[in-house]
Formats: sequence, structure tokens, C-alpha cells
Amino acid sequence: MNYTVFQWINGWAGHSVFLDKTMIWITNSAPFVAVLFMLILWFSSANRNIAMAKQYTALYTVLSMMLALVVNVLLHHLYYHARPFVTHHVHQLVSHSKDSSFVSDHGVLVFTIAIMLLLRKDAWGYVALIWAILVGISRIYVGVHYPADILGAAALSWGTSAIVLLLTGRIEPFAQVVFRMHNRLTKGIPALSKYNHKA
Repeated sequence: MNYTVFQWINGWAGHSVFLDKTMIWITNSAPFVAVLFMLILWFSSANRNIAMAKQYTALYTVLSMMLALVVNVLLHHLYYHARPFVTHHVHQLVSHSKDSSFVSDHGVLVFTIAIMLLLRKDAWGYVALIWAILVGISRIYVGVHYPADILGAAALSWGTSAIVLLLTGRIEPFAQVVFRMHNRLTKGIPALSKYNHKA
């Protein structure tokens, strides 16, 4: 089933230059769009209450992402699953190392953002989810991941996001340090000082 779905999605590659370039752009832009989401969250409002909620969401997202990526590193060391282009003839549109494919780092990156935003009931949540799904599909389309790698990333992201939200009380001292550092760094910059909020 995993390979069958992979074949169906990857089978579209190589037939349309426009679609190929679009999927390559989506898959390569994921880290940059992730940074953009974090900046939008952090600098989205000068209203204290709204801003603090969104800045907490950004902080929780980064912590969840870091936790998920650490778990993924362990998974890659404990379990090797060959990438599609290693064991099959595929339409590979981007170069990639032959390390373990399960789970997808790109998937962890995008789904952590989407899931945390949804759990925090942020207005950007559904936009982020659509983007995460598109990135996941693009990773299959360009031939570097199986569907299970993407689903595994989504599950891992959900798990780490849930853990972070359960531990908000323990995270709070660290959050206060982050907010104080942010305030000190930006209070002398007119364009950014309006986003300073005493935690």
C-alpha cells in the first residue's frame, strides 16, 4: 500500500514541466516558509494580549519541533528504511542523501507548525495545515519519501506538540527568559519596539 500510493503520486512526475517545477519549489521552500510563519506569529500584533498568545504559540512550536527532530535523529539511528530511489526506479527530481527516509524531517518541520497552530486555535492553523499537506505530497512527488514517512512525521509532530502543551507550566520560566531577552534586544529598534510586551 505504501509503495502503491508512492507510485501513483510519483508517477505524475516528469509529465509536466510546470508541475515538476511547482513541486520542486514547494519542497525546497519549506524551511523558508517555516521561518516566515514564525516571524508572522512573533511580530503579528502590537496588541499585548494577542501578541503574547501568538508569541507563546511560536515558542511552543519551536520547542515541539526541536523535540520531534531529536526523536527523529534517534529513529534514524535505530531503524533504517531505504528511500524510494535507493530500492526502486523512481522519478527523482531533487538530489538527496541515502539516509533513512522514516520519518521525514521536512514533514516534522511543516506538520509541527500546523498541528501546534491548530491545537492553539490560531487563525493561521488551517492555512499551515494545507501547506504542510502540500509539502508532504511534494516530498513524495519528487521521489525522496514514501507516504508512510510523511504520516509518521505528522504523528510524531502531534505527539511532541501534545507533550509540550502538557508541560507549559515547566516551560514558563524558560519562556520568561526568552521574552525578557527579546524585549532587551528590540526595545531600541523603533520598528520592533512596539512588539515588546512584559511577560
